[in-house]
Amino acid sequence: CLEALEALVTPQTELLDLGCGSGILSIASLLFGAQRAVGVDIDPLAVKTALENGALNGFVPPRYTILEGSLADRVRGRFDLVAANIVADVIIPFCAQVRAYLKPGGVFLTSGIIDAREREVLAAFEQNGRCVRQRREDGGWLSFVCTAG
Repeated sequence: CLEALEALVTPQTELLDLGCGSGILSIASLLFGAQRAVGVDIDPLAVKTALENGALNGFVPPRYTILEGSLADRVRGRFDLVAANIVADVIIPFCAQVRAYLKPGGVFLTSGIIDAREREVLAAFEQNGRCVRQRREDGGWLSFVCTAG
C-alpha cells in the first residue's frame, strides 16, 4: 500500500484514510508531499495513537486530522485519494460509498485483502463502477488501485 501511495501522491493530494489505525498511511502521504490527510477510525485507542504519531512527525490539524467514529457521521468533503488498508469485509460494502468521498478523477487505493477474497472484492469494484488500474500481491495479500469506470 505504501509503494502505491508513494506513486500516487502529489503536492495537491488530499487523502482520506479509512480505518486509519496508527495513522501510517496518512502520515506517509504527508511525508510524500500531500497537501492534507484526514484519517478516521472507530477505535478510540487507534485514534489516540494516530494523533500521537502525527505529532511525533510534526503533523497537526488542519493538515493532519484524525477523527473518531463512523465515516458517514464524521467525514465531510471529497478527496483526491481514498486509502483503505483494511479487511475485505469492510472494503466490499465501502465500494458502494466511495464515490461520495472522491473528487472527479479520484483514486481508491485498497489493501489488506487476503488472496482468497480477491474475486469478491473485484466483483464489488465492478458493481460500483470502479476499474482496477493496478494490482499488487505480496505473500498472499493484495492491493488495488482503482478509478472510476
